[in-house]
Amino acid sequence: MTRRANIGFDRRIDLEWLDAAAAQAVAGTRAEDMRVHLWALLDGVVRGERANSARGKTVTVLNHIWGAVPSAAEPLRQRAIGQFAASKDEERLALHWAMMIGTYPLFTDVVAATGRLLTLQGDFTLAHLTRRLVGTWGERSTLERAAQRIVRSMVQWGVVQDTRTRGMYEGVQRKRRIGAAVGTVLIEALLVDAEEASLPFDQLIGHPALFPFSIELNAGQIRSAPQFTVHRQGLDSDFVELRGAQN
Repeated sequence: MTRRANIGFDRRIDLEWLDAAAAQAVAGTRAEDMRVHLWALLDGVVRGERANSARGKTVTVLNHIWGAVPSAAEPLRQRAIGQFAASKDEERLALHWAMMIGTYPLFTDVVAATGRLLTLQGDFTLAHLTRRLVGTWGERSTLERAAQRIVRSMVQWGVVQDTRTRGMYEGVQRKRRIGAAVGTVLIEALLVDAEEASLPFDQLIGHPALFPFSIELNAGQIRSAPQFTVHRQGLDSDFVELRGAQN
């Protein structure tokens, strides 16, 4: 089944909730116990007392990002956990970003479309964004609402901002500088999302889905990272794939 079958990410997610979920993962908390912790954390913050309530759905999204991740994203999760405690605030956001790319294809497509629109015109509306998603996700009644909640999450994280025109968003000027160790986690996430594809290094490092970040990472550092295999094609093109994709 294609990764792009289920929308899944349909809640606004605050940064402090992501930090709480990641802290549980770093502590080695089991996914079912993480759910219990997050349920209590959101008591009185997000409405609902049942699993299918707003609170229950928010807990499910958070737990899917840092707890019960898809099997293909488990190595990514372990590397993100290994980087989290020593990372600066900006890099912690990048690690959350990597886990969301690795676990929610809709998130990847929303942020990639956002990055392209910001590069092309500097701002965007939800309608612009949704039109770019329909080709992949189809005409779904839930698509625009899910995209809106991801955008509102990005506003809360400080990577896009509202404009004076209601319903229009723009980027923020400052990109977050990300070192090589966390940068390799972001690249790994893109390859998890690509489902075992081999992609050019230049395409990965400049991927529109990574628009909030300036990644200080070169091809030599990618070559030395154990999770990657790098193939030279032509005179100067390095193609990167996950090492396990060869098996």
